[in-house]
Amino acid sequence: MRKTPLPLLIPLAMILLATGFYIHNYVTFVHTPPALNDKEKRMVDTLFTTTKAQCVGRYVFEVPASFENTLTDRAQINEVSISSKRLYRPAFVQRIRLREEVLKNSHTVDPIDQPFLKQVYRVSENAVIFDRNRNESEGGVSRILEGHVYVDGVAFILSQEITDLSDPKYQKDKEDFIKAGVSAGSLNTKPQKLAELQDVMSRLSGRKDDEIPTQPGTCIPQGFIRDGAGKPKEDITFVYPHSSVFSFVVWSNNFLKGSTTMLERSNEIQPYLTGINARTLRKGKTQIAGFDTSEWLNTAPSEKSPESLSAQLLFTAETNEKTTDFMHPNLDLTLSNETMPADSDSVVRYSDAELVEIWDRITRSFRIRDNAF
Repeated sequence: MRKTPLPLLIPLAMILLATGFYIHNYVTFVHTPPALNDKEKRMVDTLFTTTKAQCVGRYVFEVPASFENTLTDRAQINEVSISSKRLYRPAFVQRIRLREEVLKNSHTVDPIDQPFLKQVYRVSENAVIFDRNRNESEGGVSRILEGHVYVDGVAFILSQEITDLSDPKYQKDKEDFIKAGVSAGSLNTKPQKLAELQDVMSRLSGRKDDEIPTQPGTCIPQGFIRDGAGKPKEDITFVYPHSSVFSFVVWSNNFLKGSTTMLERSNEIQPYLTGINARTLRKGKTQIAGFDTSEWLNTAPSEKSPESLSAQLLFTAETNEKTTDFMHPNLDLTLSNETMPADSDSVVRYSDAELVEIWDRITRSFRIRDNAF
């Protein structure tokens, strides 16, 4: 048997080491869980005994009846941020009265920026807009329009940033901005943005958690915004915690378009997963709501439970990543337990097979709402 010359062993070893490094960092090994056994199937069937429809953005999907969205302040239409809370009307009236008192009694660090509350627009008996300073220390040229509207038993708070140097006391600042090349039109955005805010307020309606609208428009927590003129940018997030076990998160937007998909970024993601000893249960292309989707389901040990291979849940699916637009809103779906309370003996435990089945039953129910556009 001929011996390999020593000089050839060195480059060969380097190639093997390099190949090993590539495999260790970039190749995904899939640990597909076994099919559900009878006990596991009964467990999942019990969770889904009763389901309800949910509407997020332009999408509709089904979740177990016990699931409730707990995030009510992560909706943005163009540059208008919206939060919602179900209230009785007397509580809404009191909220407005107390809020106005607080703003009237607020002061600014620099006297030139007084008053803190610049103007009050009483749009109707159920709607008011406050033009106020951002905070006590910032100047009065960058402010907030804060709208409050009550409709169908839901109190909405809308906010939008404005720039306003129209007051003569800011004339020197205005001249300096113009000399620096800033367009005069951008130095007073209040009229346009006030009109935009009032327009959104006029198209808002409250809705029950499982109420599915039939008009073109977008669903936000406890509310619906029917379409008006144009195609607004929409950014909406719902969160469904489940029994201190995991949270299912739905994020929909129609303007954040990427140049690559999650699967195309595998070489960037896999080193992180390898570093936390994650196991991939499933990875690949699929279809959700009829759109091309990247899906990657992982579990990993945690600091509190290093012996458990499924202590951390990192399930992700991303839809319309490279084709996002008004008619093809992006979906970013995750199932994780990173923000859940510490482990408890009373917490329900799910196997990998059960978690994948729960994920599939929810994510595969997504569809574009009828008459959404």
